[in-house]
Parts: sequence; C-alpha cells; structure tokens
Amino acid sequence: MIEPKNFEKFLVKEGVISEEISQRIKEEAVEKKMSVIDLVTQKGIASEEAVYRSLAKYCGLKFIVLSKIQVSKELLQEIPARFVTHYEFVPIQIQNGKLVVAVADPLNSSLLDDIRLVLKRNIEPVVTTPKEIQKAIKEYYGVGADTVERIIVSEEESREEINLESLQVSADLGDETIDASIIKFVNELISEAIRAEATDIHIEPFEDFLRVRFRIDGILHSIPIPPSIKNFHSSIVSRIKIMANLNIAERRLPQDGKILATLGDGKYDLRVSILPTPYGETINIRILSRSSTLLTLDKLGFTESDIKLFNSFISKPYGIILVTGPTGSGKTTTLYAALDKLNKIDRKIVTIEDPIEYQMPGVTQMQVHPKIGFDFATGLRSMLRHDPDIMLVGEIRDYETAEMAIRSSLTGHLVLSTLHTNDAPGAVTRLIDMGIEPFLIASTMIASMAQRLVRRICTECKIEDSPDPYLLESEFGVDRKKIQELRFYKGKGCDRCRYTGYKGRMAICEIMPFSPLIKELTVQRSPSTVIKKQAIAEGMRTLRASGWQRICEGLTTVEEVLRVTADAEVM
Repeated sequence: MIEPKNFEKFLVKEGVISEEISQRIKEEAVEKKMSVIDLVTQKGIASEEAVYRSLAKYCGLKFIVLSKIQVSKELLQEIPARFVTHYEFVPIQIQNGKLVVAVADPLNSSLLDDIRLVLKRNIEPVVTTPKEIQKAIKEYYGVGADTVERIIVSEEESREEINLESLQVSADLGDETIDASIIKFVNELISEAIRAEATDIHIEPFEDFLRVRFRIDGILHSIPIPPSIKNFHSSIVSRIKIMANLNIAERRLPQDGKILATLGDGKYDLRVSILPTPYGETINIRILSRSSTLLTLDKLGFTESDIKLFNSFISKPYGIILVTGPTGSGKTTTLYAALDKLNKIDRKIVTIEDPIEYQMPGVTQMQVHPKIGFDFATGLRSMLRHDPDIMLVGEIRDYETAEMAIRSSLTGHLVLSTLHTNDAPGAVTRLIDMGIEPFLIASTMIASMAQRLVRRICTECKIEDSPDPYLLESEFGVDRKKIQELRFYKGKGCDRCRYTGYKGRMAICEIMPFSPLIKELTVQRSPSTVIKKQAIAEGMRTLRASGWQRICEGLTTVEEVLRVTADAEVM
C-alpha cells in the first residue's frame, strides 16, 4: 500500500480521526511498519469507506461503492479473472474511450502502468475499498476464480489463448526492468521459433553471456541475439514465468508450466521447464502444435512394406505392440498414427499419456499427474473398468506398469506403448530386467519396433555427393562394385534449410514380429544379440539397413544415417 506522506493530518482535516489519535497512530504505524490507512481500518477507529473516501479526495479521484454498481457481462468477459485478482482491480465501464477501473491503491503508479500494459488500454482509475474489490470479484467471477484458473493451468487443462503478436499478460510487478522491450523480445523469440519449425527453445545463462538455441529437425542451432540481452536475463525469466503462471519469486527450485499460444491461424502448447543454475535460471520451452493434423504412417516416411507389416499387427484383437527408441525418435507420433487408423465407431480407445500431445476426437485421453499419485500403472487399472478394446500407454517405465500392460493384453485388449531401448530385440531384455516373466512376454507380444528420425535432404539445394567408399563398405557392408552403380546426394545449404543441407525429417525403423522361434528364445532368456540374429534370419531389416534404403532413394545422407544409428548394434 503506497500512502501519501503525513496522510494522518489529512484524515484529521477531513474529520475522520482526531488530532490526538493521529499522533498515536503515526507512531504505531512506524513501529509496526504498517500504513496509517491499514492501521486505522484494522483498529476500527474509522470506517474503511470513510478512510478511502478521504484517499480519493486527496488524489483528486472519484470514490465509488462497487456494490451499488452493475458491471456489464461483456466487459467482465474481456478481462480474465487472474488479471483482476492479481492486480486487485475491477473493470467498471468504458467511458470516453478509456476503461474505468476501481482500485484501492491509486498512488501505486507501477500497478496502474501494469494494468495498462496487461489490458493494452488507456485506463481511468477510481477509488474503492479493498473489501469492496474482493466482494465484487467473488460476485462477478465466482468464489476462488483465480485459484481455479491456476489449478486448470497447472493441470494442463487451460483454455486461455495468448496471441504472440499481442500478449496480454503482465510483467513481474517487482521488477521495473520488465518493460515493453522485454515483452517484445520474448514475443519475437517465440514467434521466430514457431516460424522456423523448432521443437524447443533453450535459453541458457552463463557467466559472461546468454545463449539462445532452437532445436530444429532434432539438431540444436544457436540463434543470434544482442550481447546486452544478458543483462535482462532475470527479466526474461520473470516474463516467461508470468506467462506460464509460475512462481516468479522462486528461483531455487525447478518449475514446470504451460502456455497456450496462437500465431496467425496456428495454435500451440508451449511447455515451459525452468531449472536453477549458478548463473541464473535456464529455460526450455517445448513447442507442440495443437493445429497440426495427425500424420499417417506413409507421411512419417515408412515404406509400403513397413506399413503393410505394421497394419497387420494393429489389426490383431489383443496383445502388445511396443515402439522403442530414444527420446525424440517419433515413437508417440507413430502410435498416434496407428490410433488414427484404429479409431472407429465400434471400438473403445482409451489412452494415458504424459503429456497429451494430440487431441484425438473419439478417443478417451488421460494425462498422468505423478504429484497426486496418478501414474501410468494407476491409470491402467482405471482404464480396464471402462471396457476398452484398445489401450495406449504413453511409456512403460517400471515393473508395475509393465505388469499391468501384460495383464491387460492377456484379458483381451490390444495394448500399444513405448519403451526406451536401442533396438527392437532389446525390448525383450528390457522387460525381463523389469521383472516380467519371459513366458508372459512370449505369450502377449505381437511385435516390437525400433525407430529413429533422420533428416531429409533439402530439395532446394540438393546436389550429387561422393561419399567415401571405404565408409560405405565398412559401415553398411556394401560391395565396392555396387557402390559405383549408385548415386548419392547431399544438401549444399541455402536460406530455406538455414544452410544445414537438411529440411524436415522422416522415420527409419526395424520391425521384429514375435515369431514362434523368437518366442522360444524369449522363454529361454536368450540375449538380445541372439534374438536379433534370429530376427534378421527371418527377414527383419535393421535400422542401419532401413537407413541405407533411404540413402539409395536419395532422401537422406550417409552421415545422417550413421549419426542416428550409432547406438544400435549392427549385425
């Protein structure tokens, strides 16, 4: 509360308090480090209305009693509850092109400036009491409106949309360095990332500089920024925290939040993660497009033979199909493509995910919340009570989830899930390591599929290439005579591909059906290398072989395939 100097004398002049009381109040206010206004109203020396009427008169502003005024619903719908409760004001009406707002702290110019910034409007303040403001907020927006909105955002169910070209969220009230320039910088940074089709924004502070990088097609690229922006790092962090509805005062603990954003016709989920470091907080913003259409398997880059084989698996009435690979290899997107094909009126599909990346009409989707004990295993148990035909589990992370998935498939459900292993045969040993009995794996698994995403050669700057024959012979096992008959390509680099030579990505995969012999090896607890040899003997194409096919088709490069398949053992 910002109070006029010697305001107690003005209260005496207005007849609100006596001279004797004013002196005592002033001394007590200094001792307790309170404002005279708060002390007078708290002790009941004068009514709150009388004190704030005097404050309005002192400031040359109008005093109103909010309970005697009716605010239009249209105006209330324009101003979100969290703004009103955060800044403690109530919109009254539009008058002479200005928005009239009722506040209890008219001398707080920083507060008024922030309200102008948030609402993007000229405002005209009028004075009322804090109690009247709280009462009006409850009446117009509902009890606990702000709390409800915060819960909705934290549970990733927010429906608020933020236009990146005109963000309507305030900066940190306690940091005067957050001005329109910082807001514009953050807007431009996010807008540029979306236009560049980046999946992540990394804002990383170091001792002498601030680094900003975009992850485009799986590779991090440094983004040029003014060196002086390092001085505004804390302001940028506060700005993003406010947008994501995070605690701006907490700088020691990791925080996670979400922003719903729009840019043009596109809608995006911005998942914000903040970590403390010795030089300040580092930020990762994951960009997920809400407007993007679901990709089909052929658009993901699968060959016709891969699609035919995968479709035969998902047409089974029950069993488990696992898609394996490291983070960012497109596992979830593949499963969504499968669900899109399976999504028919005669099938009940239930998913449990972390996070829900695509909204699928006709599919019941659940979001895990570990903080409240709602994990994959708990969700799986609940899913079974909803009579599903097909179940998708975002990831099998532990024994309990794996066991529930196995039990579900045994009781007549088709279960789709992901697992972190390097190759398809590794799924068997991973499940056994978790504690699942081999005979259960053998009796429920339909297939496991490992996949990676390789960058496509940019079509705008595509030229012929001459890779090292020795490299092709040693890494891909290709005969030198055959190499001479093939044509290879690469990207020279242009504006369209940011001079990387690549634009876009596609999937390469190895698919391992659980044949009788593979099941027998599983029951015998055979190593994954033995299982892989048998799978190759039965016709399984490895990740490296799948990549080689794409090289021969002129879609990607030798270097790219070697980069993404380095962790998969080649046999």
